[in-house]
Amino acid sequence: MATQTTTGTGVEAEVLRADEARFEAMRKADWAGLDAALADDLTYVHSTARLESKAEHIANLRGGKPHYRGIAPRERTVRVTGDVGVVNGVSEMHVERDGKEQRFTVRYLAVYAKGSGRWRMTAWQSTRVPDA
Repeated sequence: MATQTTTGTGVEAEVLRADEARFEAMRKADWAGLDAALADDLTYVHSTARLESKAEHIANLRGGKPHYRGIAPRERTVRVTGDVGVVNGVSEMHVERDGKEQRFTVRYLAVYAKGSGRWRMTAWQSTRVPDA
């Protein structure tokens, strides 16, 4: 399980669980779970600056562009204001794209919104951490 550095209310823990569930759906290629974890108006910005909608993001993942072999989030903090939760974290990524494997670290910002009793990710922005 990922290291959790946030403290506070149960609501913050709910957002963190939503973040973990989304990563898990990506790792396991659980398309129904991923669809449920993402807001319909998702804006997903990869560490390469590629921008995707929810439909584009899921279609690309289903097509293995990229295939996430491993995702290990850590150093996550959560802030919640009303029905919006913001996660700041770091994650080790292991992806395969076009037959080439890559391992890298990203610093990310994930925004979750609560609707119909469920937290869904509405925005993602990640930046690669430079190699030391």
